[in-house]
Amino acid sequence: MSIMKKSNSPASIRKEQLQRSIFRMKEDVINNIETNLEDLIRETGMPQRTFYYNFKQMTDESPKRFIKNLKLKKVQEELIAAKRGMQTIQEIAGGYGFHHMGQFSQDYKNVIGELPSETFKKRIKDPFATK
Repeated sequence: MSIMKKSNSPASIRKEQLQRSIFRMKEDVINNIETNLEDLIRETGMPQRTFYYNFKQMTDESPKRFIKNLKLKKVQEELIAAKRGMQTIQEIAGGYGFHHMGQFSQDYKNVIGELPSETFKKRIKDPFATK
């Protein structure tokens, strides 16, 4: 009976490094920390071009697009959870670095499938809020 060893091939090492990078990107967005891609790439030990190529192969997105889409999904969560009268779409989006509302709305609709205002209307109802 043979024991399977973890592969230490360059491809498996790159995959593991990319998975760690993705985890870090997700953690940064959850904690509302701006991911420094240069530092992240340096930590993997890969050349930038190799990192971008392999990242795109793994996720079908560039690292920047991946982070942007994570942020858009986080904005969606916050729009739904926002209490009436407490925050605006602009405040929530701005908290994630989206300051051009026209571009934000277009990107949001492309990723989420509806306008931010449509999501905002679905927010959790506060029984004590006035209309």
